[in-house]
Amino acid sequence: MQPAYLYTGLQLRAQLLVVALGLLVLLFVLNQVRRKKIREEYSLLWIFSATVLVLSATFIKSVEKLSHLVGIYYPPAFLFLIAILMVMVLQFHFSTVISTLREQNKNLTQDLGILETEVKALRQALEAGGTRS
Repeated sequence: MQPAYLYTGLQLRAQLLVVALGLLVLLFVLNQVRRKKIREEYSLLWIFSATVLVLSATFIKSVEKLSHLVGIYYPPAFLFLIAILMVMVLQFHFSTVISTLREQNKNLTQDLGILETEVKALRQALEAGGTRS
């Protein structure tokens, strides 16, 4: 016995809307990669998210069965759980990227300070050597 909401016209329109939105996100991300606005390594999570969105809307009966297996008997709540988990994965990924960039920025700043000090010392040595001759 299937729930009644799976067969309504409203449900079908909602499924089509979610599939269309997922495909638009997928095309947008791929276009941004093509135009070199986003790097491939960062686009993979967005492509994965859009794919999960399209597949979950396409195979709604499988999502319902999976949600029941997990113990969630309202499939939209299961989809929200999946969406929240995906956002958390994206946030964690970007947090690690930001941490790495911050460390690299600190190292570059320190190296620049050392190089500036060395250049000043060399200039002073050249000026001091040039006035003696």
